Amino acid sequence: MKSYILFLVCCLASVELLFGQLVGSVVDVDGNPVSYANVMIYSHPDSALQTGVITNEDGFFVINYANQGTFMLRIDLLSFKTWNSEPFTISGTDFKKDFEKIILEEEVTSLQGVEVRGQRKLIQRTQEGSIINVQASVMTQGSTALQLLERSPGVILDQYNNTFSLNGKSGTLIMINGKAQRIPIADLIAMLNGMSANTIERIELLTNPSARYDVDGNAGIINIVMSKNETLGIRGNLNLSTGYGKGVKQTTGLSLNYGGERSTIFGSYTFSYDDTFSGFRGVGVSEIPVLGGNTAIDFTSRTQQINRNHNLNLGYEYQVSETSSFGASALFNQSRPLVMTQNLGLYDFIINPFLEAQIRLNGDGNLKNLTSSVYYEKTGEKNSFMITGDYINYNSQTPNEVNSFYFDENGDPFQPESEIYNNGNRGFNETDINVGVLKLDYEHTINEKASLEGGIKGSLSNTVNDARIEILEGDEFVPDDRFISTLENKETIGAAYALTDYSISEKLKVQLGLRYEYWDQDFDDNTLDRSFEKLFPSFFATHAFSDTTALNFAYNKRITRPNYSDLASFLIYNGPTSVFSGNPQLLPAITDNISLTYNNKSFSISLLAANENNPIARFQITRNPQSNLAVVAPVNMEYQRNIDVQTNVPIRVAHWWDINLNGTLGIRKFKLLHTDERITHDYIHYNFNGSQTMRLPANLSLEISGWYTSRHFNGSTRNEGFGILNVGVKKEFKNGSSLQFAVTDIFQSLDIGFKYGTLTREAFGDVFTGTYSPESGFSRIFRVSYTYPFGNKKVKEARGKTGADTEKSRL
Repeated sequence: MKSYILFLVCCLASVELLFGQLVGSVVDVDGNPVSYANVMIYSHPDSALQTGVITNEDGFFVINYANQGTFMLRIDLLSFKTWNSEPFTISGTDFKKDFEKIILEEEVTSLQGVEVRGQRKLIQRTQEGSIINVQASVMTQGSTALQLLERSPGVILDQYNNTFSLNGKSGTLIMINGKAQRIPIADLIAMLNGMSANTIERIELLTNPSARYDVDGNAGIINIVMSKNETLGIRGNLNLSTGYGKGVKQTTGLSLNYGGERSTIFGSYTFSYDDTFSGFRGVGVSEIPVLGGNTAIDFTSRTQQINRNHNLNLGYEYQVSETSSFGASALFNQSRPLVMTQNLGLYDFIINPFLEAQIRLNGDGNLKNLTSSVYYEKTGEKNSFMITGDYINYNSQTPNEVNSFYFDENGDPFQPESEIYNNGNRGFNETDINVGVLKLDYEHTINEKASLEGGIKGSLSNTVNDARIEILEGDEFVPDDRFISTLENKETIGAAYALTDYSISEKLKVQLGLRYEYWDQDFDDNTLDRSFEKLFPSFFATHAFSDTTALNFAYNKRITRPNYSDLASFLIYNGPTSVFSGNPQLLPAITDNISLTYNNKSFSISLLAANENNPIARFQITRNPQSNLAVVAPVNMEYQRNIDVQTNVPIRVAHWWDINLNGTLGIRKFKLLHTDERITHDYIHYNFNGSQTMRLPANLSLEISGWYTSRHFNGSTRNEGFGILNVGVKKEFKNGSSLQFAVTDIFQSLDIGFKYGTLTREAFGDVFTGTYSPESGFSRIFRVSYTYPFGNKKVKEARGKTGADTEKSRL
């Protein structure tokens, strides 16, 4: 055994000799050691950074380096002049150079302030997911929050079905500054489309949230974190953007921040105007009896929408003492969409004559959203306590008016006999949601190896929806009892969680969490009332092979609850052949997620598995026992299972050229319950996201980014693959300002194709093929943006984490 140990020691000693070695010490002009100075090796003469270390507390450094060539040593530290060595050559494996004492001279230049500038990585991996530092992207300026999400790795926005998916799975909780946005997904998309990306600091994609987070969203959580600068004095940014696609785009934004010794005030305001366009076409056959049996249908829709959006973000933080602070913030969004839609339906009946229906819709909406928060935090040497209170209000008013005209096969106008063909109708829909949340969190450090964390959370919400459609009879609009719905819903959610972090050894760390949630919904129609309670465990284990390499295991259980519109039994007019409706029989979906991830620096590869019971598929064709019309409604599937491989691959082609690639490949299997035949189906699905950034001379940078998702299924509906490619160029000036030019969807490829009736017989035997195209499917979108920073650039001394930051993100 002794000889074996001696052999290992000799091997380790020989490994040491395989490297060239640089040693030395750093002192100031008085001979005092300089600690934590940056010691870096650069190749000569191209000055490309090779490696580096920092000096220890005694000013010493040792660098082992394997490459041969000519190099130079550079040492720098704030408040000292940078020191550069003469070029030297490493020519052999036994090379050793002793720099002895290196003296750093103090920088005596008087400065008005110090500007710290750095380039964050675009994507950072964490135990619970990943962080997208969106301001590191050339494409951010002039974009909207919705476009940022579309470009985020693994995030797919289906604008036709109004759904988000994360790594190929639906059921995603959207949060802003850590606050869940519990509003209808279509309205949430409209709100994000009016929110400027200039005011967003980062996007957190939490695919493995721990017990401290809400358990909503089977696919995970997308948290949008707004920007907030830490400065002494006044600092601000002015953002101007203009663009054109099928219509004009314009964004103007101003942010101001004031930092004192104890208090910080920050705020931003953005106005955006977007004249956008979208189109839809569906062709197929249906056996709906009200149309006289088997009918060929060719339906086309074109929509122009003018969005006017106001966004205001305000905040205040005050440091009461070295251990306590409080703060308040408010985020207000208002969107005023003006919608003009023209529909053309061609119906070729077997029994009745040919019919051409021209339908024009005009709507003028007003959507408002307020998210406000206050907090108090107290931190000690081993523990911290935080209490936060939130109030969220969402109000949506979307009146519209529809005019219908009918023509025969010769193009002559006529009035069909059936009552489903009205000449006009007008709709009123107002939704008001109020949510109050109170949350308490406590953390305690037991020792160097263990810590505990726990908290309770309660939320109360009240939702009122008033929707009705009036039918034009003669010259007057008359209420139609079939299309009147007044729905009130009160929701109570209570939660408590506890988790512990424990270091089993220096390399192995685990976290065990448990969250209890109680959910109760009371409707004015008590047949819809429901309550639910369940335990949701989470477990993480990390084994570190080195400072840059680790293996992570994660497990969690999550839930996707049906929202009030999913459960309501009202009917909404969709056209002569169909209506939209909710489904009072919907069950919440429960998912178990397991992942195993290997990380090496920024590279990662994961094996993911999920089992989802009662997954919710929206916009499925079903029958209504009370009518012969098709009803488009959400339904539960029996299950959906998937196994995926996900990877993040950073590639440095050169010191000025970086590429980042993300992708997911896996197999899905699900079982349908709403079709005539309850079939199972499996398929292979993949998606990828990539970007490359080139830093060019003259402070220019170029970014090319794109994403693609393959064919997939939403219930029984097959969605064809779709994707997009974007490009942007940015010029930075010495005063800190920047000018950017960007093109969205340079190949006009964003067309979302879908098919009904491909797996099995749908209700009424519907077989349809269609395509939905947002604006970029018709026209490339060009944008020019300018950003100008002003005010004090001195960095504020950090006092540690604030309560607001804790509530926004625990990463």
